Amino acid sequence: MSDTQMIEVRDLTVEFGTGEGHLRAVDRAGFSVGDGEVYGLVGESGCGKSTILRALAGLNDDWSGTVAIDGTAMAADRPKAFYKKVQMVFQDPYGSLHPRMTVNSILMEPIIVHQLQDANDRINKVLGEVGLGPDFRFRYPHQLSGGQRQRVAVARCLILEPKILLLDEPTSALDVSVQAEILNLLADLRRVEGLTYILVSHDLSVVAHLCDRLAVMNQGRILEEMAVSDLTENRPTHAYTKQLFAASLGYGRTSDAA
Repeated sequence: MSDTQMIEVRDLTVEFGTGEGHLRAVDRAGFSVGDGEVYGLVGESGCGKSTILRALAGLNDDWSGTVAIDGTAMAADRPKAFYKKVQMVFQDPYGSLHPRMTVNSILMEPIIVHQLQDANDRINKVLGEVGLGPDFRFRYPHQLSGGQRQRVAVARCLILEPKILLLDEPTSALDVSVQAEILNLLADLRRVEGLTYILVSHDLSVVAHLCDRLAVMNQGRILEEMAVSDLTENRPTHAYTKQLFAASLGYGRTSDAA
């Protein structure tokens, strides 16, 4: 991992609704992610971590603050070239793949949009990178297992040769037996391709397996940032983080750790 900052976020705020329905989903969040680093965002459901990912990915253009990708400040509207650099893997592989498109068509779509050459070679290469062979090219999503679908979703991102993958709970919809396979795949791809990840998860064991550093969120705010060694050695400092860690170990919220 180099000292270059691949992602820099300052005072990121995302709000929804007006009046009584107003919600500040992300409240002045700030962090940076180095080139080749895996950075985790953890917290309970609804704390704003996936909303941060969607703002970074250009899927939500209603935000304020500063976002820089690979040294370039981002506006709400992203140029097409941005999507060659930054791709997102979604939580549900059952919902993120078009059910009436073959794997070949799913992988061909970004090639056509970005006018890339050598389509066949790219598709075969990326299927190999995610542990699927060319035999999978003309299968439909319903003919694949959950883990295979998520591998196709990862392949769809990799075919554009991005520098950054945004991972939104990439294993939570999968069987426990398959989760480790996908995490190991992501770890291998990061090492081989030099990728930078932001991983959103509520599962601290997943974060410990993949991340270098993490931020703990609650009610839209980043409360604490720490190295993964602080997580594995149970060294949180903020009271909420202590409570979250205790709950992850199977204790109640009235634990003395709170």
